[in-house]
Amino acid sequence: MTIRNKAVARAAAFVMTSLCTIGAASAATPDLSGFWELKHDSKKVGKAELTAEGKRLAEASRPKVEDGMIMTYASRWCHPLGTPFIMGDSAPLDLVQSKRELAITAEVQSSARHIYLDGRPHPDLDAFDPTTNGHSIGRWEGNVLVVDTVGFNDRGNPMVPGGGVRGEGSHLVERYELIDGGDRLKVTFTWTDPKIFMKAHTYSFTYYKAPAETYALEYFCDSSDPERAKTAEEPPQVSSKQ
Repeated sequence: MTIRNKAVARAAAFVMTSLCTIGAASAATPDLSGFWELKHDSKKVGKAELTAEGKRLAEASRPKVEDGMIMTYASRWCHPLGTPFIMGDSAPLDLVQSKRELAITAEVQSSARHIYLDGRPHPDLDAFDPTTNGHSIGRWEGNVLVVDTVGFNDRGNPMVPGGGVRGEGSHLVERYELIDGGDRLKVTFTWTDPKIFMKAHTYSFTYYKAPAETYALEYFCDSSDPERAKTAEEPPQVSSKQ
């Protein structure tokens, strides 16, 4: 091979390497890491169509008014509140993404959500211990992260926005998508459970990226404090077409 041919070969190899690098960069998945918070226009929630049992359980799980104070058992006694409550909390959510998982931590009392991205399936639900957050696995469909969650229990705060409650038969599918150049994160929630819902119940929350200097705060819950009995009901939802 002549010197000229060697130079041409090296140039061709450089071009191919550059193209591969560009292709890999374009194929990179979005990074959802950061603090995300809800604002006044964030919630788009319609009314769920419930079964008779769903209506009964939803009414039984509603906060009870006692002596003019609104009380929820899980909040009063500092129990883990779980999903979907933490996803609609007013305090920012902390999302940390790696190749293996997306972790979601809320300020209020709750275990962190672990959304596994490494291709594992759900565990055998007959052997899985149900939790307030369930078991979540995710996969990328282009720039949208699709999260599938099963393995819930009915503890904590099980109220679903728009009506209904979560339970052991609940199945949640979420779609996470960065919009507005990454300044907002839209999450679409779809719940199914033949015991609770007449048909799939879908709503969406849009989170705003918090400033870079935002940091995690500690939420102290003292179950011996009688003031814990004073909690607030969820504010009215904004209905809109999905």
